Amino acid sequence: MNGQGNLSSARCGERLRITAVGEECASAVRLREMGFCESAEICKVSDGRNCLCLLMGSRVAIGRDLARDVQVEKVPDAAA
Repeated sequence: MNGQGNLSSARCGERLRITAVGEECASAVRLREMGFCESAEICKVSDGRNCLCLLMGSRVAIGRDLARDVQVEKVPDAAA
């Protein structure tokens, strides 16, 4: 993923920051309750039928359709 995109298209192992959760997504409130909030940092762990993420020390899985509604940006490495 170059810079910005959605969680579904991000590569596994990348450190990401959530920039937006789809307002038109019917599950936006539930995603925020689970911790998928703007400015939260996550790491995508696996990509298959579900998208598994490390979020605030916990592994959380969401469907690929919901992952498309979560906009993210890559967090630059500290050494860069």
